[in-house]
Amino acid sequence: MKIQCICTLMCISCLIPAAASSLQAHRFMSQKALTNLHDSEDPVATKDDKAKSDNTEKDVVQQKSVWTGVSDINHQVVLLLAAVWVLVLGSAPIMIYAFGGKQVTKSAIILSCLMWLALFGGLFLFTQIILFNSPHFERVRSLTIIECTYFMTQVITTVGYGDVTPAMPRGQVFVGTYVTLSFCVIAILVSEVQGIVMEKVNKYKEDLKQRHGYALTNSQYSSPFGIKPEKPTCDALLGSMALFVGIASVWVLFFHYYPGENKSWLEAIYMCLITLTTVGFGAITPITEGGMLFSAFFMFIGTSALVNVVQNFSTYILEMDQYESWCPKEFASDLHKYREKYVSGGDSGISEESFLILTLLQRKLVTEDQIDQVRESYKAMLGTKGKLNLKGIASKVDSQIDHADLGDSATEPATSARCPLSAR
Repeated sequence: MKIQCICTLMCISCLIPAAASSLQAHRFMSQKALTNLHDSEDPVATKDDKAKSDNTEKDVVQQKSVWTGVSDINHQVVLLLAAVWVLVLGSAPIMIYAFGGKQVTKSAIILSCLMWLALFGGLFLFTQIILFNSPHFERVRSLTIIECTYFMTQVITTVGYGDVTPAMPRGQVFVGTYVTLSFCVIAILVSEVQGIVMEKVNKYKEDLKQRHGYALTNSQYSSPFGIKPEKPTCDALLGSMALFVGIASVWVLFFHYYPGENKSWLEAIYMCLITLTTVGFGAITPITEGGMLFSAFFMFIGTSALVNVVQNFSTYILEMDQYESWCPKEFASDLHKYREKYVSGGDSGISEESFLILTLLQRKLVTEDQIDQVRESYKAMLGTKGKLNLKGIASKVDSQIDHADLGDSATEPATSARCPLSAR
């Protein structure tokens, strides 16, 4: 499986230069760069050619969207969309618990309240107080509600196009502080998601134990001693990939066909991938209010879908690696070696102690040297009577331990006597 993936990636990497060479590179250059290029190629350009190039530059400037600060969308509709945006993002901790089959805790409610406070506070501050600058602005000003939701979504998803930035030094410091605090809240939210995922994994292990009579270790997805691991399925990975491709397709179709955006297919695909991977170069960004509203919702949805793909892909690769690493010949050789060294009684049966040693060695939780050291320590601690108890172990380890607490009639341990530091 790993070899096939590597070969596929090598083939794709070989096809990329060929595909790039077949494309017209000038399609990705600015109009001004194209004009300079044509002028350098033809130094004896006529006045008509220069006039045409000037008109082309004017057309490009006219196509550039200017955000006047006055929304073309009805004010009530804008407020409704902003409220939905705040409620959806702010309710994320509660929804994660609810959809994860976990009881909503006070911590989740408090986290949602903090997110609502940060979102509503950002909407007020960025639309009323803080001044911003943008290549689309005619002047330095505060943001509209649509521009604010678009800007705050870039902050939350860490996309950061850079097309809207604070203009004044004090505003820059405040926005930087706001971004840092928002990142802390998002980090808490991510940790909650990881906790729910781990709870589902543990539940899966328990179900597996009840069905097959064994449990999975925390360090690796392996079956018990002597049983080959089951081949993992890629259904979860394919499902998450299908969801991400669907979201990405909606993104590309929107920015290609939406009036005012009208980006080419290549531009829309490039913008989609750069945005949903949170790289956010900012070379191609939304230029209409509809595009900003669409991005405000789909940035969050698309980045979450991509994270789900990465998680399922990593899990599948780890499980497949564990499945392919199991070798019957190596296992049979280990059994033969272990029988000679640790198993007594031939084929009549093995003791629980021997089975425990074999399992620990097979799962590589301990080494043979460590097992030998444990046995040597046991023999060294045996008294003249050939018997070892807890008092004997305590006397060998530390003479200051209260031996009376380790006798046959053991009482409550005197913690202050055994650990003087606890009394400090």
